[in-house]
Amino acid sequence: MVALGSVTSGLILHPGLNIVSFMGMGPWDFTSIPMFARVLMALVLSVLFCSIFSAFAGFFSAKLKMHPFISTMSTQLIIYGMLFFGTSGTPVGSIDRGIKELIGGRWTIGVLNGQLITFPKLIIPAIIAIIVAWIIWNKTTFGKNMYAVGGNAEAAAVSGISVFWVTLGVFIMAGVFYGCGSFLEAFRANASAGTGQGYEMDAIAACVVGGISFNGGIGKIGGAAIGVVIFTSLTYCLTFLGIDTNLQFVFKGFIILAAVSLDSIKYLKKK
Repeated sequence: MVALGSVTSGLILHPGLNIVSFMGMGPWDFTSIPMFARVLMALVLSVLFCSIFSAFAGFFSAKLKMHPFISTMSTQLIIYGMLFFGTSGTPVGSIDRGIKELIGGRWTIGVLNGQLITFPKLIIPAIIAIIVAWIIWNKTTFGKNMYAVGGNAEAAAVSGISVFWVTLGVFIMAGVFYGCGSFLEAFRANASAGTGQGYEMDAIAACVVGGISFNGGIGKIGGAAIGVVIFTSLTYCLTFLGIDTNLQFVFKGFIILAAVSLDSIKYLKKK
């Protein structure tokens, strides 16, 4: 999903004629459109495309009871295939420098021991996303229904909750977050068909480390946020220690195995 929204945003916000064509269409030049309209168009289309594909994956889980991990990964492969084939693997390139600095740049805080201290602007939308997700999870009927369906779908159905629509709604909501996140990812790095590869494993590890059960029905937004901080800090620490980038995948693999194993043990004890 990250690649889909990032490529879409990169094409629209590129400064000038873009060299990338998609499925024989293009290249495009959106510079005649005012920048604010281009940013809004990129965000809306990113959210729209990601929501459609997320709903597509959600249908198989909601209707056919397919495991969400399988339906999501399968849809991801479809997206990657379409993007790599459609763009021939050509990177979209950087977006307009002015808007990139405005949204994805860094604030200068000061100087410490001769080093410039900066703060990434993308932290702000991340905090907003956490707050919005927390409100949905904890202050809405839909959020309580999500916990019910995740914990025991059969019991939720007996109590009058539409398991199909709640499950599909969760996927669509995830698609909206995917769209916003992938739109912002275009400001962080040059977009291409391979943007975001491997992020799904990082997301799983961060969530499980943060106390969210892989089996569903258990977990909090705060735990997920803490898990992201822990997992991101680990990545920075490995880089700081000079661990080879390829070996970092080994460490991440062991962390995912350990986290999911502990989650499975807790699930088996609960049963």
